[in-house]
Amino acid sequence: MKRIRTILAAVVLLVVLAAVPVSAASDFSIVKTTPEDGATNTTKDNMCVKVFFSTPVGNAASKKANKGAFKITDNKGKKIPSLIYYSKEDPKYALILVDTNKVSTTAKDSPIKDGTKYTVTISKDFQDNAGNKLGNDKLRKISFTTMNQRRGTAVYMVMMIALFVGMFAFSARQAKNQTKKKEVETGKEETFNPYKEAKRTGKSVEEVTREHAKEEARVQKKVARKKNRQEKENPELILGRDGNAYKVHQRRPISAGGGTYRSGKKAQMEALAKKRAEEKARRKAENYQKHAKKPVQNKPKKRGGHR
Repeated sequence: MKRIRTILAAVVLLVVLAAVPVSAASDFSIVKTTPEDGATNTTKDNMCVKVFFSTPVGNAASKKANKGAFKITDNKGKKIPSLIYYSKEDPKYALILVDTNKVSTTAKDSPIKDGTKYTVTISKDFQDNAGNKLGNDKLRKISFTTMNQRRGTAVYMVMMIALFVGMFAFSARQAKNQTKKKEVETGKEETFNPYKEAKRTGKSVEEVTREHAKEEARVQKKVARKKNRQEKENPELILGRDGNAYKVHQRRPISAGGGTYRSGKKAQMEALAKKRAEEKARRKAENYQKHAKKPVQNKPKKRGGHR
């Protein structure tokens, strides 16, 4: 009985020891990549793939083992020279990118083209710092398509031209409407020449005349509606000729409108008037004293003797 128990314990121990490497290997995997598999419109300049692992990578042993455990290929399967960089700040992060020292960077000779599909493949023998291999991870193969910059630039230029044309047309229409409105309000409307307008627009005289009449009616109706609304909202105000200026029926102090500001001008004017009155009174008094008539003294009559 003891012998059977010993054999069973040994078997269990062997199973546990055998399961440890398997579970350790299964812990090493790719968590995510940037760009993701199937991404489109990725940047062509400095093309790279960021790979985030579940366990640290990048020590001396794993660098040596992973030296050729990755590659970048184009849509025809042609291999493009590539490099891998490990991060000291984040040991679970690695960057796979094109080796620009071994490929041309000019647009004509560069292997990185617009609107082209590229694939980054990581070998199943890729190791982490503990020696665990990646295995058949589903994220080992990442495919993406670069952005077509020429087409994007052309679309952008077309949109910019359309925007400028639209802004110009809108500004011209607004200016025309404002001029028309001002002419109607001021009564200085330019004489309408249907023949000249028909020649300018390429329309018939009858059509141009109808459009002009409709435009006049629309502007006058709009001006009248604005005038009625403003007079209704401000019954004490009178609308000016330009449609914006107002004139009150009578002057009122600022306090009548709810204002509480006092400039002190009234007190200053009263003090000045008082000072002027005092000065006037003083000058008047001095003038009276200066020109006052002196009292007449009666001179004694000379007495003469009889001859």
